[in-house]
Amino acid sequence: MSGKTFWEKVKVKINANIYFEGAVQSRTIIMQDGTRKTLGVYLPGEYVFDSENAEVVKITKGEVEVLFPNDEKWREIGLGESYNVPSNCTFQVRCNQITEYVCDYL
Repeated sequence: MSGKTFWEKVKVKINANIYFEGAVQSRTIIMQDGTRKTLGVYLPGEYVFDSENAEVVKITKGEVEVLFPNDEKWREIGLGESYNVPSNCTFQVRCNQITEYVCDYL
């Protein structure tokens, strides 16, 4: 995905969302219509997340692997691809390189 994507007239929350001692960080933006997104970075590692709401995570740089509770094997998600996270779900993410993402909350 190109680094040339812009959104106009958004609000940005000043404080970062910081997880796993800084290994995963994101910034929340609020779109003009009130929808919320986060722009984030995964450092190399393996992480366990608990979702509250359904979300779609699009990889904008790098790649990750994700594992959901009913999966038998890890799913590979590359540049420009996305994965859907159900609400109230515990899932795992791992990556071997710095990876950036955009998360849309549904």
